[in-house]
Amino acid sequence: MTQRQSKKNVLVTGGTGLLGRGLEETLPPGWKVVSLHQRDYAVAGSSASHLVLDIRDKRAVDRLFARRRFDAVIHAAGIASVDYVETHYAESLESNIVGTLNVTSAARRAGTHLTYVSTNAVFDGTKAPYAEDAPVCPVNKYGGLKVECERLVRETLESWTIVRPILMYGWNHPECRQNPATWVREKLARGEAVSLVDDVDENPLYNVQCGRALWAVVLKRPAGVFHLAGRTRVNRWEFGRAVAEAFGLDAALIRRVKSSAFPSIAPRPPDTTFLTDRMERELGVGAMTLAEGLAAMKAAAPARA
Repeated sequence: MTQRQSKKNVLVTGGTGLLGRGLEETLPPGWKVVSLHQRDYAVAGSSASHLVLDIRDKRAVDRLFARRRFDAVIHAAGIASVDYVETHYAESLESNIVGTLNVTSAARRAGTHLTYVSTNAVFDGTKAPYAEDAPVCPVNKYGGLKVECERLVRETLESWTIVRPILMYGWNHPECRQNPATWVREKLARGEAVSLVDDVDENPLYNVQCGRALWAVVLKRPAGVFHLAGRTRVNRWEFGRAVAEAFGLDAALIRRVKSSAFPSIAPRPPDTTFLTDRMERELGVGAMTLAEGLAAMKAAAPARA
């Protein structure tokens, strides 16, 4: 058996975003990432194998699992735009509920452990900080869909873990949408003013820390729910100023505003800060401060940045 054949495969649905990149950057020896995404495009600089497949297509999902053996599945695919879900609910049901049912059904029949990637949007933001056993209470349709997906995972699989990453930042693949850190950095680098709210609180998660936590889940296969987050609780305005400081940019360009300055279609929870005790204790992954995460991000800046 060759070295290539002996590698274990983890299937990551929706693996072209920050989460997928974090997994690639923390890849343990002996493992390979197989990234599944719906649109057919090249992902520059990716070490993963990429497959184009619509998880809403049950036959296509079943054929994939019949053709290939996966040692673990991380299911992160699904429409995740809060406002889009609010106005395109039928499409979002198919993407999240039907897609999740197809992937979990295939994983169940294959006897493969599945890690479901949920969200902080399952909470209403009124009783932070949240532990894993806090009652869910979503305030928008996206959060409601994720609650239902969590229930589907719990009630149909024997071997599962649910992770709830919070606001994530880090370096994107060039083809992917920006995240709050790269967006603020790019705007300030061009000398453009940005407005950020001071009434939405989270403890942001560096994507490389997220990758380490997910690999710990893949290797240990713990049951239950894990909150993945950083150590520092900040609002978006404070987050933007921290980005400016880390990259030596002009924080005076950042305007402090209230959420009412950005009328949105779907309501947002005001404070979904997570407790990270279980992540640290059972996964062995320390919660990074925002300063530590941004410093690591700066040190890992790609040449194009």
